[in-house]
Amino acid sequence: MTAPLELKSTRVSGIKIAIVVVPALLIASICIALYLGANAEQEKSSPIVGEITLPEMSDYLRKLQTMIAVREVESKSGQHALRQVAAMTQGTLGPENLAYEVFKSQRDSAAGLLWPTIWIKAGDEESERPVVLAVPQAGEGAGLAFAYGFAEYLSSHETPIGVRIVIYPPLHDANLPKWIWERCGAKGEEMAGFLKLSAGGSDLAASELRVMDGKQDLLRKLKEKRAWPDQVAVSGEPSSYFEFRLAGTGAGAQRGGRDEQAQHLIRMMPVVKSLLEGLAE
Repeated sequence: MTAPLELKSTRVSGIKIAIVVVPALLIASICIALYLGANAEQEKSSPIVGEITLPEMSDYLRKLQTMIAVREVESKSGQHALRQVAAMTQGTLGPENLAYEVFKSQRDSAAGLLWPTIWIKAGDEESERPVVLAVPQAGEGAGLAFAYGFAEYLSSHETPIGVRIVIYPPLHDANLPKWIWERCGAKGEEMAGFLKLSAGGSDLAASELRVMDGKQDLLRKLKEKRAWPDQVAVSGEPSSYFEFRLAGTGAGAQRGGRDEQAQHLIRMMPVVKSLLEGLAE
């Protein structure tokens, strides 16, 4: 009469073991899968080849100039606007849209929060001597709109150089090129050239270039190659690095001038491309 009791006891023990072991195995398998997924080599995405269009550029300007407030760390609304710009930058340049691989450094803090520097690699992505195009997150929105459009422009207009488009927060020190490179440069790489691109505002009727001290020969070479249009003014102010300031419409954008500004930004793209290529020589 003891055999059935022993059999029943064995079955109960087996069920208890299963109750303990099966969830443990399930948890272990999930952990292994997560570990392998986290450490697996991610397939690099390639940017989608396309041409920047006037409606796209106008839409970038509309969002950045009318839908997002002034970007600054000194106020709650400015902080919220900076977070919006960071999200828009990653969403526009990343896999959901232009399909660039987006990189981010989040080492800078202000007002108790961390603020990211965001960049992509365009042109020759494997280049160890890239030229940096630095665009501020703060300020008037034309600079950021240009950066988004220029990233798409470079997907269909090949360049032999590496271009690093960097969108940075308003937390840099006086030596902007060094500050930027400390965040987006990697070991074994060298910055071949640096260009800051920003919006000049409504007081700037034509785009303007500030030439780095002692580098006027580059502008002369570009003019000889007919790669520099007459409608771009050259500033006589001394500068420690190259800076390209885009003409802005300011209040004119609210009077229906946004398409006109978008057209100007698109016309400036081959100009900026030729300047970046000149900086790499």
